[in-house]
Amino acid sequence: MPNVSARTAPHPSPEERDEGVRSASVEREAADGPAPPGAAEVEEPPFGAQAPTRFAADVEYRGTSHGHDYVVRVKHRLLDTSATVEIDGVEHDPKAEEKARKKARKGEPESEPDADAESPSADDLQFRCEDGFTSLRFTVRRPDADGDHEDAEVIHVRTAGLGGAGEVDVRRGFGKVLLVPEEGSPSAAREEQRAEHPTRFALLEALATSARYLIPLLGLGALFSGLLDPVKDWVERMVRPVVEAVGAFLAPIRDWVSELTRPVREVVSALLRPVGEALAWLRDLLLGWIPELSLPFSIPAWVVDVAIPVIVVVSVFVVTFRQLRHRRARLERTRQASAAAARESAGDRGSTSVGADEPRDEAHEPARGADEGRGDSSSTAPPSPDR
Repeated sequence: MPNVSARTAPHPSPEERDEGVRSASVEREAADGPAPPGAAEVEEPPFGAQAPTRFAADVEYRGTSHGHDYVVRVKHRLLDTSATVEIDGVEHDPKAEEKARKKARKGEPESEPDADAESPSADDLQFRCEDGFTSLRFTVRRPDADGDHEDAEVIHVRTAGLGGAGEVDVRRGFGKVLLVPEEGSPSAAREEQRAEHPTRFALLEALATSARYLIPLLGLGALFSGLLDPVKDWVERMVRPVVEAVGAFLAPIRDWVSELTRPVREVVSALLRPVGEALAWLRDLLLGWIPELSLPFSIPAWVVDVAIPVIVVVSVFVVTFRQLRHRRARLERTRQASAAAARESAGDRGSTSVGADEPRDEAHEPARGADEGRGDSSSTAPPSPDR
């Protein structure tokens, strides 16, 4: 048998391999279409996937206020808190709904409809969101008799500490209802600690709140005047030669301008003198009978500087301590109201099911009556004669 030499196929070059890979990818993209824009983005984990830590926790809050049931699911994070709201069994994402509503309002009439455009929810509620550093405010806007939406209640979400716990309340007018955190959550443990140690938490809250009020009111210079005095003295010593040189250079110019405008100032002063005398006479007439009050001793300036922060801290401490003492009772009232609402809804469902079963029972009544009629007729029929 003759030997037949088998010819092997030549290996493709690297350039040919790259060209084949590129052509295959182009064909796949043409067949499947371009990848969606958010395909490469990392999806946000669902609620409850975060394990509780000092910096993050997923907590569910429940409660009833003014006849409405609320379930608020909060993802507590440091400076990045988010939440969804369930009102009377209807789930809402306030931020997403507000964003969609604004986008639909700004859309042009001739543009194609967007899939993310505003779609009314089952309860026709709208939300207005306000973000803070550690808090969220969802203003619920309910439809009125005219079909317009007006502000109703405010859902206030607050993250405390380093981001691992918080609290939620519903405010309508001057009333505030606390929502109960889920049992075993970091927020529930925090509520227990606050109820057991109200003085400590009230003092910490007073210091934090007072700092928020006093820094804008007095400024950092007034609060840290003793620490900043050496710095101010050093800056003054460094700048004083420059200020004196500039003042000496501008003194002749300032004197020349003063001499030039003196006649105008004298005329204006003569015209306004009668007005000043009339105001002084009127002030003496209205307030002249009030005696002047003066203390027999002088009050140092540092007393006023210290008294204002002390008064603010003490006032905030008293108010916060009183709120913490009644907080446990208010949470218990929310639990009782939620339990009563749940029993009432369960009773309504039970009565509805009984009412639905009644027509079926009535439908069987004629059959039973017919059977009884047949039984009576058979019992009264004459017996057959015996053979």
